[in-house]
Amino acid sequence: MRLRPVTSVIISLALLLAGCKAPQMALDGQTAYNLKEYTVSTELLQKEFSAEKDPQKKKEKAWEIAESYRHYNNITAASEWYKKGADLGDVQALYKLGKMQMMNEQYEEANKTFDKYSGIDNTSHALGIREQRNIKNALDWKKEIGRTQVTNLSSINTPQSDFCPILYKGRLVFSSSRDDATGDMKNIWTGEKSADIYISDLTAGAKADKFSPAIDSKDYEGTCTFSKDGNEMYFTRCGVFDNDDNKNKPTANAFCHIYYSRFNNGAWSDPENIKLFADTINVGHPALSKDGKILFVSSDIKAGFGGKDLYYFTKTDSGWSGASNAGSAINTSGDEMFPWLDDRNNLYFASDGLPGMGGLDIFKAVKGKTVWKEATNLRSPINSGGDDYGLIVDKYKPHDVNDSVLFSGYLTSTRPGGKGEDDIYRFEEKWLNFFTLKGKTLAKKYEDPENPDSKMTGIFPLPGVRVELKDPRTDSVIGSVLSDKGGNYTFKLESETDYKVTGSKYDYFNKNEMVTTKGKRSQDSMNIIIRQDIELEKIFKQKMIVIPNIYYDYDKASLRPESKVILDSVLSFFKDNKDLVIEIGSHTDSRGSDAYNLKLSQARAQSVVDYLVEKGIARERLIATGYGETKLVNKCANGVECTEEEHVRNRRTTFRIAGSHQQIESVEPADVPVESEPDTVPPGPEKK
Repeated sequence: MRLRPVTSVIISLALLLAGCKAPQMALDGQTAYNLKEYTVSTELLQKEFSAEKDPQKKKEKAWEIAESYRHYNNITAASEWYKKGADLGDVQALYKLGKMQMMNEQYEEANKTFDKYSGIDNTSHALGIREQRNIKNALDWKKEIGRTQVTNLSSINTPQSDFCPILYKGRLVFSSSRDDATGDMKNIWTGEKSADIYISDLTAGAKADKFSPAIDSKDYEGTCTFSKDGNEMYFTRCGVFDNDDNKNKPTANAFCHIYYSRFNNGAWSDPENIKLFADTINVGHPALSKDGKILFVSSDIKAGFGGKDLYYFTKTDSGWSGASNAGSAINTSGDEMFPWLDDRNNLYFASDGLPGMGGLDIFKAVKGKTVWKEATNLRSPINSGGDDYGLIVDKYKPHDVNDSVLFSGYLTSTRPGGKGEDDIYRFEEKWLNFFTLKGKTLAKKYEDPENPDSKMTGIFPLPGVRVELKDPRTDSVIGSVLSDKGGNYTFKLESETDYKVTGSKYDYFNKNEMVTTKGKRSQDSMNIIIRQDIELEKIFKQKMIVIPNIYYDYDKASLRPESKVILDSVLSFFKDNKDLVIEIGSHTDSRGSDAYNLKLSQARAQSVVDYLVEKGIARERLIATGYGETKLVNKCANGVECTEEEHVRNRRTTFRIAGSHQQIESVEPADVPVESEPDTVPPGPEKK
C-alpha cells in the first residue's frame, strides 16, 4: 500500500469538514463518496460496479472507487481501478493511472501509459510528454551511483504514519498516528487515529514517548518546529475532533492552524493559536529559521498559485508580519508543503508541482538577497516514486579527515519497503570515492619510420595495446583490456591500493608504470580520475642499445660494484620482456691486438650474462657476445690518434634482440662518462 502524507490528507480533510455537520450513515456508495467517507465508499461502490450494466455508469463508478482509494492513500488499489476506468474509455483515469504507476515506481509501465495518453489530443500530448520526461529523469537518477544512503528508522516507525522529524536538544521529535495516540475515534478518511507528537533518543533501538501532555490532544497535532534555545515551539493542530468526550465526532470548525507553546518552569504552556491567516484558512507545517526571525508555513489560501503554497512571515516588535508568498520559483499549481530552513536560510520543501519522480519530491531553494530561487530536485535516493517530504539536516560537513559522514539528516517517505504508511528515514552522504584509471598508449613518431636515429616528429596514439592491471606484490593480473583506436584505456581501482600497469604489443617492448590511489581520497569529489599514459618503445632489429657506465677492473672481466648497480636498474626491463632472447655484447677500443680485444670482450659479456642469471633471468634467454674492436662508433681505429674521451665511447656494453618476433628502438645516452680506469696498452703485444 502506498500512502499520501497523512499531514497533507488531514489539511485537505479539515477543509472539507469545515462548515459541515457530523457525517451521516451512508446508505449507498454514492452517498459515502459524496460525504468523503472513502473507507466506506470503496466497499459499497465495488458492489454497485459489479451489478451495474450501463457502461457509462460503470466508468463513473470505477473513477469514484479509484478516487476513494487514492484519497485514503491505497495507491496500488487506486491503480487497479483507474485501469478499469481507462479500459472503459475514461481519459482522465488513464492519466491518473500513469501517475499512480510512477508513485509505485513502475516507470516502464507508466511510460507506456503516458505514451498512449499523449496520442489522444494536443492537450494530452503536452501533459503526456511532460510526464514521460519526468519518468526519464527518475530512471536516470536511480541509475546514478551516489554516496547517499537512506535507512529506515525501524525502531521508531510503526505500521501507522510516522512523519516530520525535527531535532530537539539532541533528541528526535516527530508526529505519529500510532495506536497509543490520544483519543479513540479513527479518521473517516484515512482510517487512522489523529496524530500526536512523540520524542525519542537517537540511539539504536530507542523507543518513542509522548512529547508533552500539554501539547497532545484528541485533535490532530502535526509538524512542529523549535527555537534555537529549545524554549519555544510552533506546531500544527487541526480541530478534527470535538472536545466533548461524549461525542468524539468531527467538529463543525475543523481547520488547521499554527499553535505556539513556551517551556517555563519545567513544563510546556497551554498552546495558543497564532493568527497568521483568517480562521477559515488552513495553515500548517511551520518552520522557524535558526535566528527565529523567519517563519515558513504551508497554506491553501486561494490567493496563491494553486493547491497549497509556501508563505513566510518575519518577526517584528509587535509579532509576525503579514504573509509573503515564497514566489513562482517555489510555488506551482500543485502542492508545496513541509518547509525547513538550514543554517544559511536555504529552503528545503516538498512539491508535486515541480518535475519529480512520482509523488511529492524534496527540493532545495537557495536564499538570495530578497527571494528564494533555483529550486533543485534532490533526486534519488533522497527522493523516490512515493511521497518524500519533511527533510531536515543535522550535519553539514565532516568533523575531520577521518569522519566518513559528510552530510546527514532525516526525512519522511512512503517509498517501497517501509514499515508502515509514512516512515521516518535517516540519510547519510558517505565519504565514498570511486577511482578510475584512464590513460593513453603512445609511441614516438620518426621522420623515417624504419630509422630510430632519424628526427623524432612527435608522439602518436598507439591502438591495440594489451594493457594489464596487476598487483605489484605478486605480479598477478587483476584486469586486462585492449586500448581503442585512440589509444585509450580505462580501469576501475580500489582505494588505498598500489598497482602496476603493463602495456604490451607486437613489435614493441613491454612497458610498466606504477600507479596508486593511496593518499588520493577526497571529500569534495566522489569520482576521482587517475591518469597514466604508457609510452611503448618500438623494437628495431639488430640495433644495439648501450648500457652506460658498465665498468671492469683493469685487465679483468669481473664487474665492478658500481656496474652491478647499473645492471640492477635494468633488471626490470629483462623481467618485463620475458618473450625476448637478448644478446649481451661487449666492445673494446682499438688499442692493442684484435685477438686480445675479442677474448677480453667475450669474457666481459659473459660476466654480465652470469650476473643477470644470478638475479633471476633465465640463461636460455641470454647470449654473451664479445665484439672486441669490430664495431667502433667513431674514427678511432688502429693507428688513429684519439683522445681518451673518444676511446671511451668505443668501450661499451650493449644489448640487442637476438630472438624475437619484435623490433627495438635504440637511443644512445647523450653523455658518455669517462671511466676512472680506462683500458691502456700494457707491456707486450696484448692490450686490455
